[in-house]
Amino acid sequence: MWTTSFHCESIDQLRTTLAKAKVRHSPTLGIVFCSSQYDVQAIQTVFRDIDIDLVGCTTAGEIVDTGLYENSIAVLLLDINPAYYHIGTKQHKGKDVFNAAHALGQEATAQFEQPALIIFSGGLVINAELIIDGLQTGAGKSLPMYGGLAGNDLSLSRTLAFSHDEISDNCLVVLSIDTEKILLKGLAISGWEPIGGVNTITSCEGNVIYGINGEPAFDVFSRYFGFSNSKNKVEQLVAIQTNYPLQILRKEGYSVLRSPVLVNEKDRSITLAASVEKGEQFRFSTSPGFEVIEKTIDEFSQLQQGVPEADALMLFSCKGRHGAFGPMLEDEISGIFQQWDKPMIGLLTYGEFGDNGKGSCEFHNETCSLVILKEK
Repeated sequence: MWTTSFHCESIDQLRTTLAKAKVRHSPTLGIVFCSSQYDVQAIQTVFRDIDIDLVGCTTAGEIVDTGLYENSIAVLLLDINPAYYHIGTKQHKGKDVFNAAHALGQEATAQFEQPALIIFSGGLVINAELIIDGLQTGAGKSLPMYGGLAGNDLSLSRTLAFSHDEISDNCLVVLSIDTEKILLKGLAISGWEPIGGVNTITSCEGNVIYGINGEPAFDVFSRYFGFSNSKNKVEQLVAIQTNYPLQILRKEGYSVLRSPVLVNEKDRSITLAASVEKGEQFRFSTSPGFEVIEKTIDEFSQLQQGVPEADALMLFSCKGRHGAFGPMLEDEISGIFQQWDKPMIGLLTYGEFGDNGKGSCEFHNETCSLVILKEK
């Protein structure tokens, strides 16, 4: 399978680069991650005019091969046989995202016997756990799933997912891949370590936590992290997302990270990026330092030993990792790319979907989730 990756900084540059690629090759599918400053409808028009299918979302930073960019458009082109993939899109109103995901899960298994899914979701406070539940329930079985929640350059406003003919902050886009024709493997790695004691969620609804250890959730966060009326609460929340996500302790013996996305002083609640259940326990967590980067690259090198060849890569990396590592995040990106040395694009997300290494697809925060594609 022929693939190529590139980034550009204008719609005109995108149009020119696509036209050149079309002369030399026959790309059928484009995956685009772009800054929210760009007119996505104009991007859709460019791809429609040149007859290339499109999926993608807005970002909090763009990745192309070894580089991390801002305010750009990252593009991966593939000449994958159109019979080997299917693009499903559903609009929803946020709370009914489960139904949208359920329909897309059914759609995927109607197309392929053994599909793997790549998920692109808009919606700033979407309950991502419902996306996983809906897709799995609709499919009627567990499926490999990777992807991320769209970003918007930390403006905390609209985040968009799109295809060649749909776009919305409440749009769920699923790229289904026929794994009988295309190998799709991946891994999600965090490296954050637990700190402090075990806490219990005593009151919640979906992804909104009202009580922790019998106290209002906001009060617990205020006591631990010092929310101050004299400071911008958005800036304070971003600092907590970056440095102290919740490590939810699963009964199966592993953990997943959840970052807070909103605080509400009126009802004393905290909204997470995905749902939790009453009685679930968690510990706060933090990055142990820059050695996480070396550890992450090493774990992906172990994946490379099992999947030594690739045609293309996609990397969904949490914006919180950028906040924690700063410019050293490029070392992580470069180290991952060099394992396969094939075209790679990615984005800085507001949440990631991926395999936790124990055979379970979960929604994550503060994580980088890699997808490997290789035609059989």
